[in-house]
Amino acid sequence: MGSNPTFGTKQKMAEMINLEIPDPFETFVSNKYKNYIGAVYDFFAREWHMKCGCCKEDLYAPNKKTMTKIRLYHTRNECMGGY
Repeated sequence: MGSNPTFGTKQKMAEMINLEIPDPFETFVSNKYKNYIGAVYDFFAREWHMKCGCCKEDLYAPNKKTMTKIRLYHTRNECMGGY
């Protein structure tokens, strides 16, 4: 490897080309969730948070299952006043 001078240049050229071309899956995911409105996990606070779709009140929960329960209770009983 060390004695062949063309091997190093080919490897460098492949790295440069690889960095210049964007990953199609990464761009797809970033575009797909660009306007996502829903429960988001805050890694540093270790909790889920979201805004209510009706009244825009902030909702917080320690895990996603509890967030779903809080969201359903809130929208059915507090902000929309039942069904």
